[in-house]
Amino acid sequence: MAQRKELEITISPSGEVSVQVKCIPGQSCVEETKFLEDALGSEVKDRQLTAEYYQQGNTTGAGVYNRS
Repeated sequence: MAQRKELEITISPSGEVSVQVKCIPGQSCVEETKFLEDALGSEVKDRQLTAEYYQQGNTTGAGVYNRS
């Protein structure tokens, strides 16, 4: 059975995009959200890493980042 991955995407009235990655232990959240970064065409303004980011796992990463 595949591991559940969850992305919570919020777009503010000013157009700022915030993505929170959940259920992915380790550091691959950056790779898991790369398609969003490419699609939005903006640089990452801020990246906040959660405790899950520092856990080891087969897939890696969990974090929050904001894009404008």
